[in-house]
Amino acid sequence: MKKVWMILAAGLLLATQASAADMKVGTVDIKTAMENTKAYASGIKRLEALQNKKKRELESLRKRLTDLDKELQLQSMTLSNESQNAKQQELVRLKKEFDRKLQDASDELKGEKRKLDSRLIGKFYDAVRAYGKKNKYDLILPKTTVMYAGSGLDITTEITKVLDKK
Repeated sequence: MKKVWMILAAGLLLATQASAADMKVGTVDIKTAMENTKAYASGIKRLEALQNKKKRELESLRKRLTDLDKELQLQSMTLSNESQNAKQQELVRLKKEFDRKLQDASDELKGEKRKLDSRLIGKFYDAVRAYGKKNKYDLILPKTTVMYAGSGLDITTEITKVLDKK
């Protein structure tokens, strides 16, 4: 009985190896495929424009903060306690406003980046499925999960081209 099981196991192993050899397999670097698309480049340009706009707004507010702080330091001896307190309160208010705007800008930029990534990831998976069906692939794996794959299995460039056509 033991011999029968060993023969069955050996036969199953040989059958699995034969079918695996006939499989068409590809790997794709998800990050590279997406980041090399025209849509991603365009999205990044929009993000950079938004970042520059936010930076200009924050620089203006930072300058007001710096100027008020210098003014307060220079005039601290000549200002009345009431005027000095008012300027210090204004400085604290501006600092809070700056911190809030900085956090808001950071949150907005992160949100826009997430939107860009999520739009592209949906298109990415659709492109991989379509490419796999059209080119009769049995299996397409992300490169990050593969320990070794020959360079002939990498279809990243082809997937980027498919994404650019969409």
